[in-house]
Amino acid sequence: MRLTGIVSSLLVASAIVQSCDERLELTPAHCNCDIDGVQLDEQRSVTYQVAAHDEAFVSSITYHTNDGPVTTNHPSLPFSTSVQLAKGQTVALKVEGNPGKGAIVLSYDTNNDPHTPNVLSSSASRVWVLEDGICR
Repeated sequence: MRLTGIVSSLLVASAIVQSCDERLELTPAHCNCDIDGVQLDEQRSVTYQVAAHDEAFVSSITYHTNDGPVTTNHPSLPFSTSVQLAKGQTVALKVEGNPGKGAIVLSYDTNNDPHTPNVLSSSASRVWVLEDGICR
């Protein structure tokens, strides 16, 4: 009799755990979002920025430098870093995380000289949200 009670308790517990797993699968644990910029026609200062709003979570940020990609895990937000990129380099920014019910904003700004405003400077940004279980 005791064995039957233990087995039935295990079956009930197993069903509860499985139903939790099914509910967790509806919201992706991680999403990837990236923003590719222009290939630079001359040396420029590039400022990469990432911000999270309303329950969004960022686990890593990867940005491009002259020496290749640099990844920061579990970054403090808002994140901002500036690098000098040589002529021919491509501006690139990638984030892993989950916007949840909020949003993650990726952006970069380029400028010839960080001390002199330039009309030829460019910028790009992307807002990353979770919609119908899909990161967009």
